[in-house]
Amino acid sequence: MVSKQIKIIYTKKLPSELELAIRVGYSVANLIKSNYIIDSGIISSIDKDIKTKADLVAHDCINQELSKTGIPVFSEESDHDSFDIDKLQWIIDPIDGTLNFVRGFPMAAISIALWENGVPILGVIHHLFDDQVFYSYSNKGAWLNNDRISVSNIDKKNQAVLATGFPSGRDYSKESLSQFISDIKTYKKMRMLGSAALMLAYVACGYFDAYQENDIYIWDVAAGLSLVSEAGGIYTIESGSSEIKFNVRASRGSLT
Repeated sequence: MVSKQIKIIYTKKLPSELELAIRVGYSVANLIKSNYIIDSGIISSIDKDIKTKADLVAHDCINQELSKTGIPVFSEESDHDSFDIDKLQWIIDPIDGTLNFVRGFPMAAISIALWENGVPILGVIHHLFDDQVFYSYSNKGAWLNNDRISVSNIDKKNQAVLATGFPSGRDYSKESLSQFISDIKTYKKMRMLGSAALMLAYVACGYFDAYQENDIYIWDVAAGLSLVSEAGGIYTIESGSSEIKFNVRASRGSLT
């Protein structure tokens, strides 16, 4: 299965870093779908984590292209001891939703973000099954292919749809799960897709009204937070149980 090429019509010239991230996303998506859509090449499956050849190939290709900018690249496949959220860096997830991808469930994406001083400059999320490309840049808005996107206008929790999940690194203690239930029961509905990147993209589109996960890895949310912010929403990111895990909330605004 080979991805069709989507022509994105830009109304103005995009920053070079954003054009690069979009182009790399296209290239790697085509590579993955041409070679790994049927067999992802499972390397290991330990506890709640899974690694595939598709992940590693995607990482190598993205890293090779982005490294040409001279900006460091931090990835799920990187040395995690070197992470500092405040420095200028690319933050990537070669395949967000790897288990979905392995099982053929159509919720997986390539996620590419550029961050500096603890905030996103740009985000690109390339849906691996639907050929949707979400992208954003500071003060230039958020887009899905050729269409500008924006968050919903829902402002009441009891009318809002929450996107959430159980990240592989989260705390599963009774206390933590009890707090999770207490939080989610105030919403109208809850959805779990197995891809934080796509859930945040859908908040940016207004399909969902809020997103929250505790102890989520930075590479899972880096691009999506850019999208939500540029689509008119807000987010909070607080330190989690390690330097690469964060407690993240994102929504159209204050929900009461």
